Amino acid sequence: MIKTIKSLMLVLTMVFAFNFASAQNTCCTKNGTNVLPEAGEFSIGIDAVPVLNYFGNFFNNSGNTAAVGFQQAGVITGSYMKTANTSYRGKLAINYATSTVDSTDTQSAGVNVGAGILKYRGKTRLQGYYGAEVGLGFGSGKVTVSGTETETPSTLGVNARAFVGAQYFFAPKMSVGTEYGWGPGFSKVGDNKSSFNLGVDNMGGSIYLNLFF
Repeated sequence: MIKTIKSLMLVLTMVFAFNFASAQNTCCTKNGTNVLPEAGEFSIGIDAVPVLNYFGNFFNNSGNTAAVGFQQAGVITGSYMKTANTSYRGKLAINYATSTVDSTDTQSAGVNVGAGILKYRGKTRLQGYYGAEVGLGFGSGKVTVSGTETETPSTLGVNARAFVGAQYFFAPKMSVGTEYGWGPGFSKVGDNKSSFNLGVDNMGGSIYLNLFF
């Protein structure tokens, strides 16, 4: 964690220094390229920590290995800019796994989907945003032992959250950001077990990188 924070501080310091030295307009680069996303553009989000560590390791004696992770663990996250200040966000995860150990076969499958809306505020490279989203997930599985099949309890999850966050556009159409949310969640396992929670989250503590195109 400390290594990640050091890498983040180093990379952001370099970015801020470069932007200050180049005296770029907050909306466009010297050649006229828009820095901020525009209506009609799409984006994909990834975990920024491996990227920050990769570039940060250039300046110390640590080993360096390129890696790309998810903005949210195990979930593909993308967005569409409806206008310059409004975007629609979607999330999707489709998982399937199977394994065999001796005479035991195990299979599991799950789907998670989510949709939301974001509103941006700000006229500089630093953009604040707020919004809301809903999510739905379900899963099932089975275990087969010596030809005898048993269904595992199915799972169902529903959640809704309001959120606020910020992104800094360090290069045209590229931003680093973080987010906090609050909302209810309900989950059910089989027919007899269920749970409800209401609280805050920080997307697993992730620092994410958004790429617009």
